[in-house]
This record gives sequence, C-alpha cells and structure tokens, in this order.
Amino acid sequence: MSNNNVLLPKKQYKRRFEVTEIDKNDLEAVLDMGVASLKGHRAKYPETPDGLEQFKQTTYEYFEYVQNCNKEDDREHKLIPDIESWAVFLGITRMTLLTYEKTRNAEWQDFILRGKDLITAAKKQLIFRQKIPAVIGIFDLTNNSGYVNASEFKLKPETEKPERKVLAAEELPILGKDGKLHDRSEIEKLPKLKALPKDDNVTE
Repeated sequence: MSNNNVLLPKKQYKRRFEVTEIDKNDLEAVLDMGVASLKGHRAKYPETPDGLEQFKQTTYEYFEYVQNCNKEDDREHKLIPDIESWAVFLGITRMTLLTYEKTRNAEWQDFILRGKDLITAAKKQLIFRQKIPAVIGIFDLTNNSGYVNASEFKLKPETEKPERKVLAAEELPILGKDGKLHDRSEIEKLPKLKALPKDDNVTE
C-alpha cells in the first residue's frame, strides 16, 4: 500500500565540469605579460638573420617567464604555455605567428614548430594528469597542434551521377529475328543471304 504523504528524495545531478569563481591569481601572470606587451612598441621580426635571432631570443624569454611564474610558491594557479600567450609575449598577433610559420623559410618554420611542440607537450602532461579536462584538451590539440579527432566525420558531397549519353541513330541496337537486341556491328558480321536467280518463265 503506497503512502502519498511520503516525500521522495530529490534527484541529485552532477555537473559535467565544476566551475569555480575566477580569482586574481588565475589571470595575474598572463595579464601582467599582456599589459607590458601592449604598452611597448609593436614588435617587428623581419625575415633576416637578425630578425630570426630576435624572434628566437624573445621566445626563449617567454618560456623562461612561464617557467619562473610556475616556480613561485605564492602563486596558487600556474601559467600554462599557449599559442596566444606566446604571440602576446612576442608583441604580435596569433595570425602573424601562423603567417610566419606558413610563409617564411625552413629555419623559421622549424623553430616555430619546435615552439608549438613544446607547448603541446606541456598541455598533454596536464591532460594526462587530469589537470585539463579531456574534452577541452582534445579541442585545443585539434585546433592548435594539428591533431585529428578520430571520432570526427566529414560530410562529403554525393557522387555525381554519370552523364547520360544520347545515342545517334546509327548507334542504336537492332532487334534481331531471335527477339534480342544486337549491336549493329554484330549484324554486319552475319552472312548475308544471296538473292535468288530470276526465273525468266515467271511472269510478273
């Protein structure tokens, strides 16, 4: 016998990701770096040996800055290396950095790819240790590191139907006495019947 006065316990739902309030330590390191970069003059790295050397030196300083921030005991939240923060430290945009990678010579491309690989390696360590949610990690690696999500699929257009050929009169098959269609070339190969000799006694 059921009792309508008994209250059922409320269902408990777990959020997929726990969202906490942002505190100053979350953004302090990257904003300090960004403000200093914005206050300075726009950086230029010409495609010259000196330009490449300056680009390399500033990149070394960026990774050293990230490393030093993460060594500070009083900093609760660490700074994760990233393509965007690398570009900010360089004083250029993300698109400019990607343009360097695609359009400049092999030495530039190799150095930028090694920088991106270092960023990817750091993020993968955090993903493996569950410091970055897997879904966010996959999204980031797919968009910034050239990885392909094996579960993704791509829509492809339907295969075009073959174009129908309109046959000319001389290409059309011929209906034989056997009731089957025959190619004209087959008909031409068949022995032809000779005409009967004309009988002079037959009157027309």
